[in-house]
Amino acid sequence: MNNTYRVVTAYKRQQHFDFFSNYRNPFYATTFELDMTALKAFTAKRGYPLYVNLCYFVTRAMREIEDFRYRLLNGQLVLYEEIHPGSTVPAPGGLFNFAYFEYDPDVATFNRRAHEIAKAAEQGVELQDPQHRNGVWFTALPKVPFTSFTHASNLATDTEPQIAFGKYHEAEGKLWVPLGVQVNHMLIDGNALGELVERTQRWFSEPA
Repeated sequence: MNNTYRVVTAYKRQQHFDFFSNYRNPFYATTFELDMTALKAFTAKRGYPLYVNLCYFVTRAMREIEDFRYRLLNGQLVLYEEIHPGSTVPAPGGLFNFAYFEYDPDVATFNRRAHEIAKAAEQGVELQDPQHRNGVWFTALPKVPFTSFTHASNLATDTEPQIAFGKYHEAEGKLWVPLGVQVNHMLIDGNALGELVERTQRWFSEPA
């Protein structure tokens, strides 16, 4: 897994970073729905798990937007070359565990590796914070058709984006999935979120 980064010495959003770094709670969240009709057909045809591929294509969209690759690391602002998805997976006893996947530009390779990682993670519970900070964290509430969502955050310096998928539904012949996205305002503005919505929908509509 590529965890290479560089320390940022000239940040285009320095004033905004400094402003929101004084907030006790600099996080904000938004929820929106995307059309996943084509993506569901794509995964069903290939036998891929839908949830893992929702995570994959959101991560793919984020990797195309520089704003989502910034992190705070040991008090320094850094820019990672790559970001990778991590997600909750079901565990015995109705619990959950964490699984950390390595992004691959080839969706078949990613799914093959992700299957092995997810199966291993589903065997028990070992909730450990990953050593790397270039993750995007995903969770799912497949029975909850939520219209808003907030995530648990540890510190004001947490800078990894957090995504939740809710229960999908059919409307006007299409399948729609709610996404709850939480980000740190020190690094992410509405413009970047708008671009994420557009790019993610593009990948959901043309996953092949």
